[in-house]
Amino acid sequence: MPKVERKILHRVEGEVQLKLVWEEGKIKDAYIQNLNFRGFEYILENRPPLDALVITPRICGICGHSHLIATVKALEDIYRKNGYKLDISYKASLIRNVTHAVEIIQNHIKWFYLFVMPDFLKLERNKDSLNEYVPLQGTKWKKSLNVSNEILKIISILAGQWPHTSYTLPGGVMCDPLNTDIIEAVSYVDRVLRFFEEEIIGTDINKYLSVENFDQFMDEITTGDLRKFVDMTIKNGLDREGRAYNRFITVDAIVPCVREGVIKKRNCKFDPSKIREIDSYSFLTKDGTNFSRKRYSWAKAVRYDGLPMETGPLARKAVSRNKLFRDLIMRFGDSYLVRVWARIDEIGRMSLTLKSYLLGIKIKEPSYIKPPIKIEKLEGKGTGLIEAARGSLLHTIEIKNGKIKSYSIITPTTWNLGPRCEKYHSPAEKAIIGLDNSLKAEMVLRSFDVCSVCTTH
Repeated sequence: MPKVERKILHRVEGEVQLKLVWEEGKIKDAYIQNLNFRGFEYILENRPPLDALVITPRICGICGHSHLIATVKALEDIYRKNGYKLDISYKASLIRNVTHAVEIIQNHIKWFYLFVMPDFLKLERNKDSLNEYVPLQGTKWKKSLNVSNEILKIISILAGQWPHTSYTLPGGVMCDPLNTDIIEAVSYVDRVLRFFEEEIIGTDINKYLSVENFDQFMDEITTGDLRKFVDMTIKNGLDREGRAYNRFITVDAIVPCVREGVIKKRNCKFDPSKIREIDSYSFLTKDGTNFSRKRYSWAKAVRYDGLPMETGPLARKAVSRNKLFRDLIMRFGDSYLVRVWARIDEIGRMSLTLKSYLLGIKIKEPSYIKPPIKIEKLEGKGTGLIEAARGSLLHTIEIKNGKIKSYSIITPTTWNLGPRCEKYHSPAEKAIIGLDNSLKAEMVLRSFDVCSVCTTH
């Protein structure tokens, strides 16, 4: 007789309930239940289009900036589809890239030290070796929180505040930094790079970036928190557990080493027309609210060409054919180990890119170039695609008679942790099925960097 276990996961952004169905000591089925509905898509209806710049960043307290950029891109897309050319200076583009990268980096640092490493305190027998990671008390825990808060000051310098900034709009950005602002921002990036070298990898970043396969990593990277994580993961069997479908999607080239694309059995060109939301197992349907036993989540399922796809840093590595991660995926598949490692790796690589963006800003260029016509005078649909910390984010806005007729948002966690459809589980549900330990089930779920507040927007 199957046994049912329900667990509320609090150590995520928001909260989710994990329903596990056990049979013969293994998880036979898993249901990820997003329990809180928020309704931002409905809140935005019938409002002036520029109101979205203030409202969408408040969907999330962690990745609100990504929502802002996606909104701006969707509005600018409407200009283009109506035949209007928008001039956006290189300076403004760089500043947008800077603030976006900062948000991703700070998220990854907090996630690894506040969510991932503390799980091993429950899993490992020798807990004394992990005292540095004890929440609120451990030295690593405190250092990570400090450095992630430090880099957020760059957003404060350029965008005025964090979270929930609204400093960018069609045509550019509403800031005009001085050389001293750029110098200060670079100093915060340098602190993150030092932290990455001294704490995360325990060596020079260029030595780490030269690593092309797992064996080379094990030979050359002998200290640091990443190495400790890898050793503990292998010891506890999580190097090959937590696999999903080995299918990935990326919708935007956020940095030079990342490109958009899709991996099913092979690399394919990304086509946004193939994305569908399915609400067969969702509470909220097109016909109204339905609380039948079949439905178990306020989230919807997202499918690309009919298939569930994983999004996030691992997808970005896979689609971009990063050498190290090509080797890791060949050895371990899309497992817990590789999924977490991809997010840690992005801290260092993106910090280097962030520094180059800052140094490329020419302060004499204009920050904002006024569009040729007000957005309220335009009609049609626009789409904004961006890679947020957790993966692919899509905003679609339709304007009619000067107001928002409809607004649709597909968040990264909806891709990864949405409910099943008639044919497939979500990637995260698939990754949990077959495990023999409920703590490991929680850890695998957290490896996707859960944001339930975005998922039930």
